[in-house]
Amino acid sequence: MPFAYFVRYWGGLSFRRFFPSLFSNGEPHSWRPTGAYSQMRDTLRIMSTVGDVSQSSARDLYRAVFDKLVGQIQSSNCASGPDVWRVVHSRSLDYRRRDLLWRIAHDAIVTNLKRLRWRLGDGVCPRIRCTKWESVPHVFWQCDYVALFWEWFQVLTDRLTFCNTWAVSQDYALYGLSPPPCNASVQGILTFVSASIKLALWRDRGGMVEMVNFFQRGDEAECLGFPRYKRP
Repeated sequence: MPFAYFVRYWGGLSFRRFFPSLFSNGEPHSWRPTGAYSQMRDTLRIMSTVGDVSQSSARDLYRAVFDKLVGQIQSSNCASGPDVWRVVHSRSLDYRRRDLLWRIAHDAIVTNLKRLRWRLGDGVCPRIRCTKWESVPHVFWQCDYVALFWEWFQVLTDRLTFCNTWAVSQDYALYGLSPPPCNASVQGILTFVSASIKLALWRDRGGMVEMVNFFQRGDEAECLGFPRYKRP
């Protein structure tokens, strides 16, 4: 009946005086804590290792929790988690570029090397005359095909920052670490341009994979007796 909800509400208020502890939010009311409580408990334990929480800054607490629960993004000492996430969540980026940077930071890009670990493919870069393993650093930095893009980006950075001592590194190309010395507006422009370069590289790489798969299907069709598609 519709009035059953009102009866339950007013009845609950009446029984509240008999069990006041059940209506308190100061502690969980379950025999086994849920996953959220377990994660909060582990987080508080990590925070306690920092020292006096009241005397610690939010940055110190964040780094302590990040290092224990998530870990560093790179194995090098120069990599820092909060710096990576600051670039990923930059206001100058749209959701497509943020999603790509998030995937790069988490090594969630499905490259041929990762497919080889799944026993799919040969793990080699799909670009013509490139026989190296296709890892995430290879796609966006190490491949000879992408060198021209970052050379152009270097020239753009020199013109915007008026600094000839800074050079694009792999840490910046992949994660935005060690940026050039400049103000926030120029930094946002460089973040957007570098993310656009990586987005264009990944889309072009996907087109190369589709083309390779298309010609491989043509070879299989020829083996089955079908006429081979001639490339225009």
